[in-house]
Amino acid sequence: MMSKKKKKCRTKRIWVALLVLVLGVVVSVGIQFAVNMGIASLPQRPLESINAGGSDRLIYYFDQWLHQDGLPDGIELTETFINEELTGTYAYIDGRYDCADFRMNSLVRLYLSYYDYLPVSTRSDIRRVMLDFKYWMDQGGEDSMCYWSENHQILFATQEYLIGQTFPDAIFSVDQKTGAEHMLMAEERINAWMEQRFLYGFTEWYSNNYYPEDIAPIANFIQFANDPEMVNRMKMIMDLLWMDMATQSYRHLGQDASGAPRTYYIFVSSSGRMYSDNRVSDETGNRMRPYLDYVLQKEATRDFAGSWATSTNGFFNCFKQMMEAQDDNLQPYYEVPEVIHAIFNDPASEQIIRSSQSLDVSELHQEGLLGQGVAQMMMQWNMEAFTNPEVIDNTMRYIATHKMFSNDFLNDFKLINLWPLRAFNLLKFVSKTLQPSTNGVAIERANVYTYRTPHFSMHNAQAYHVGAYADQHAIQSLNLNQTLSIFTSQPAKIPRRSGTPTYWVGNGRQPMSVQEKNVTLQVYLPPEKEGFMEPMVVKNTTHAYFPLELFDEVDLTHLAEGYIFGRSGEAYVMIKARYALSFVPFATSNRSDDRDNLLDRGSVSQLLSDDYDLIQVGEGFHYFVIEASSSDQETFTAFVQRTLANNLTFTVESQSIQYETRLYQQAGTTVLEACYDGRFLIDQVVEDLNYPRYLNPYVENGVTPRKSDVLAFDFGGYGLVLDYANNIRDIAP
Repeated sequence: MMSKKKKKCRTKRIWVALLVLVLGVVVSVGIQFAVNMGIASLPQRPLESINAGGSDRLIYYFDQWLHQDGLPDGIELTETFINEELTGTYAYIDGRYDCADFRMNSLVRLYLSYYDYLPVSTRSDIRRVMLDFKYWMDQGGEDSMCYWSENHQILFATQEYLIGQTFPDAIFSVDQKTGAEHMLMAEERINAWMEQRFLYGFTEWYSNNYYPEDIAPIANFIQFANDPEMVNRMKMIMDLLWMDMATQSYRHLGQDASGAPRTYYIFVSSSGRMYSDNRVSDETGNRMRPYLDYVLQKEATRDFAGSWATSTNGFFNCFKQMMEAQDDNLQPYYEVPEVIHAIFNDPASEQIIRSSQSLDVSELHQEGLLGQGVAQMMMQWNMEAFTNPEVIDNTMRYIATHKMFSNDFLNDFKLINLWPLRAFNLLKFVSKTLQPSTNGVAIERANVYTYRTPHFSMHNAQAYHVGAYADQHAIQSLNLNQTLSIFTSQPAKIPRRSGTPTYWVGNGRQPMSVQEKNVTLQVYLPPEKEGFMEPMVVKNTTHAYFPLELFDEVDLTHLAEGYIFGRSGEAYVMIKARYALSFVPFATSNRSDDRDNLLDRGSVSQLLSDDYDLIQVGEGFHYFVIEASSSDQETFTAFVQRTLANNLTFTVESQSIQYETRLYQQAGTTVLEACYDGRFLIDQVVEDLNYPRYLNPYVENGVTPRKSDVLAFDFGGYGLVLDYANNIRDIAP
């Protein structure tokens, strides 16, 4: 009897203990959750508008003054004027608002280039602001600056390095470390950033919005850093950035706004990060235009309206002033190699250019880039990979360690900052199971196919993460001239809603999109219900940007059959959709209480006044076939008739589209097939869409493997060899 009573008593104690344990866990998690919910996010921007661009304007004014080009009317570089210009710059940087590093970049150049011409009071103020700033996530203090994307990483690091080099014995207030110590910390990040760009390419691949934000800090470092080995490697990265633009830019002979002849280097490719104005046209969104004009046709474009010569943009002027400066031997700090000039101006009737940029999240482990180390976190977060199963544990640990939950970009992570999830390594399981929409933010490996002719260029990231969530990715682009680019998307939000992805930026779900020469095939599957953490879905809808007023001629007679045709100059385009096509009336897109965000981005509203939003609505799979041609191949009428007669079938069961056409500059027909499972077949042969680093006529033997230590370019009698490991940059002749 006693034995049974003891067993019952022991069992009761076990159950009581388990109940207490469970209650303890529940209470502790509840308390932690309540505490987390009390963490407010800090503002990304000041509550009141601050005119923070003074440092940008001043480096332009000083450059004009010293070169005797004359200052704008009413501008005098007095002590009072200079200090008033910088008041907003200081306030923005001191407030540690997002993009304060943009302002600091120009402030660094102002101090280092024009120190002798600055009033003593200005020097003192700049020094104070520089020493009070925070240059990386692990340096203490809370704010909502974005440190981690590819461009921000190099901006913060070069600023910290150059300021540490300038004030080696001064104490930085953020962590009480000396300038020399900060210089060493920045050196580690700069070297990691350069090596990753050299080995893997740019994460924000081919971005006409973000490349300027890389070029400016690169230029400052090349001119002002005292370490010749690091500077030489940084020149290699500058070379690669210009090589990207040379291979992706379409040389178009057009006219400027006045009707005068004008050459445009149209840089609107597939990209890891673009916004709607960047995609709409070179005219509205190519932030690299002044750089391209300055390097490739400096004198011809000097007096154009909106010329590089009158630009007060701080990023551009950091580059321009570096290019025009001379070292102690009266030699330029940097020159764009002639082989790159030759590639920009390649006169070939067609060029096929394939490339691989960046890494997939699944590749991080094998590359030794998964972990908490400096280089590891830099690669994970410059890919914007935060919640993917492979990285989510690192993300949470890093945010918690450096007290970053109050950062507005990261504030939502407080919702899963619960000790059982972290203690028992459940975050990876949660990410895999729930598949939050934030997994689609990651910018992963892109295998980009580019086709250039004298009349158009077409670009596509081949079979990029089919069916996955998206963010700012621009999968496909067709450029006809400087004001007209064509692209499609599967809206992630209704037109008036902001926050990427949107109605035009990115996709609700990535398409199966593939290209061969002048033809792109796309298969979309619009979602029927919202995914985890997805704010909304736009059901049964895909659309194309097709601005009627920017074409010289359009054929709308087959919209009900899913066809539309357009001619711009000598270039033609056909779009075929699965369902009937129709336009959203411009008045609907432009109504004041429900305005399409595309019209509010940059100068797009100055370009458009007629219908542009071409939609198809229907259940299940959607597709688009986009084909381009030109007058040296056929007439516009013949193009319309030929493409209408092409064989096209879509099979729901196999989730594939098959299209037979005569590809550009070819006599016979070719059968192209795109399958939603990621396969692309040409004449029934499956294509390998995993490209090497370079596959084009501009590299030795036409191919360069991924992660090559040596990158060699050769074209037009010119050459460039970049040997990163041995730090050799060889330019020929």
